[in-house]
Amino acid sequence: MAEPIRSTKETAFDPLEFLWNGRRLLVGITLLGLIAGIVATLVITPLYRSEVILFPAITNSVSKALLSEQSTGRDDILALGDEEDAEQLLQILNSDIVRDRASTRFDLMKVYKIKPDGEHRNSELRDAYEGHVKFQYTKFGSVSVEVMDAEPQRAADMANFISAQVDSVWNAMAHERAFKGYNIVKDGVEKLTAEIGQIEDSMSVLRSLGVQDYHTQAERYNEYLGAAIVKGDQRAIDAFDERFKVLAKYGGAYVTLQDRQFNEVKRLSALRLKLEQANADLHSDLPHKFTVNDAYPADRKSYPVWWLLIPGFTLAAFIMAVVLLAVNERISRIRLDHGR
Repeated sequence: MAEPIRSTKETAFDPLEFLWNGRRLLVGITLLGLIAGIVATLVITPLYRSEVILFPAITNSVSKALLSEQSTGRDDILALGDEEDAEQLLQILNSDIVRDRASTRFDLMKVYKIKPDGEHRNSELRDAYEGHVKFQYTKFGSVSVEVMDAEPQRAADMANFISAQVDSVWNAMAHERAFKGYNIVKDGVEKLTAEIGQIEDSMSVLRSLGVQDYHTQAERYNEYLGAAIVKGDQRAIDAFDERFKVLAKYGGAYVTLQDRQFNEVKRLSALRLKLEQANADLHSDLPHKFTVNDAYPADRKSYPVWWLLIPGFTLAAFIMAVVLLAVNERISRIRLDHGR
């Protein structure tokens, strides 16, 4: 005898009926999720958020900005930097030296409960630091320094301290390069000054021999010699012949030294200008950022957010309950089919 055909009502899935049949499990697990969310908001250590907003400066060289006569728009010390300058600022903020200074200053090993003698203490410190400290390039072209900490005052102090390290680290790097550049230019100035001194000594010897100014002397001697010839003054003519012999013997050397002195003095003037610029860069403490606002202690916690955490736990518990009901229903049907 053929099996009776099952009615559509028996095989169709009714979601309302499905939820109603499992209402006890749904309500129970959902309530457990609600309670877990409430407990979590009370148990989780609250974190307070502090933030510093920085704008990058557009110039890194005070000598180009203030001492150069051929300055451009990028040498304006009052101009804000672009995206490339902001990326450089972010690289400084993310550097190991800034993290190490902050760790030492605020004893972050103790704050983040990391064992100082642990095998992976450095990795744990880096992960904890990155979890509490964030740097971000904003849509307004600024850089945000955000710190989350269990103590609002420490969060504000850390944010201000980290932002202050930008100039310290940047100036230290620039000082190392500027110091070497300054010494190179200084050595050049000293060497060129010594060479000019030697030229002046040589010219002094030639002056003692009677060559004061070759071109002027030759012009005047020719003028006076012509007058002596017209007058027939043989003694004057012989005297000027002797002077011309001195000019002929030493005049070429004097002209060479005079031209060389002129060129070297010109070079020395340019080098001294570079030395002044290098000295300005060496002793510069020009800020590399603009601070829009400093961090201040928050008066309310930023994490956890109860109105997100409690509904989240509750919704997750409800979904889990529905999944459990669906799995249980599927298992029941499989058993029923195999039992026939």
